[in-house]
Amino acid sequence: MPSVVTPATVAHSYRLGSRAIMAVIALVAGCAAGVLVTDAIRAYRATHHQVVAQVVEEKAIVAQVTWKDGAGVQRAGQVRTPLDHVSDTRARIWLDRQGRPVPRPYGPVEVVFGFLVTGTLAGGAVWLALWQARSLTHRWVARKAVKDLDERWRDYARNG
Repeated sequence: MPSVVTPATVAHSYRLGSRAIMAVIALVAGCAAGVLVTDAIRAYRATHHQVVAQVVEEKAIVAQVTWKDGAGVQRAGQVRTPLDHVSDTRARIWLDRQGRPVPRPYGPVEVVFGFLVTGTLAGGAVWLALWQARSLTHRWVARKAVKDLDERWRDYARNG
């Protein structure tokens, strides 16, 4: 009896399965999304700067502070607490390019957490999209195979 080689007889260790390919694509998409988040955080640090301000009044949620801008003009504003205190009456605050108080940038822990969450969500979304595409492709192939088999059977029945 002659030996027939079909895809089912080929060892699976030599082929990279569709799930492995999907996992690699999802991993790359997740890493790319995470890198975009960390780049946005790095850009925030590049466009904002830190100054030491005089704390006028500190409440539970906001604090009144005063500081001197680059031209030496005295400015005042409100910032969210908790403050990064230098002393009892002085604290570090962050300003944007226009000199307005803004929230502090994310620290290393928040950056890593943001990278992981963004990467996981993006990778999961890509995985689900690929899984759905794979399922639709399998259904299309199965329908085509059944249609071809039906046509062959009808030809065989007609022509004998």
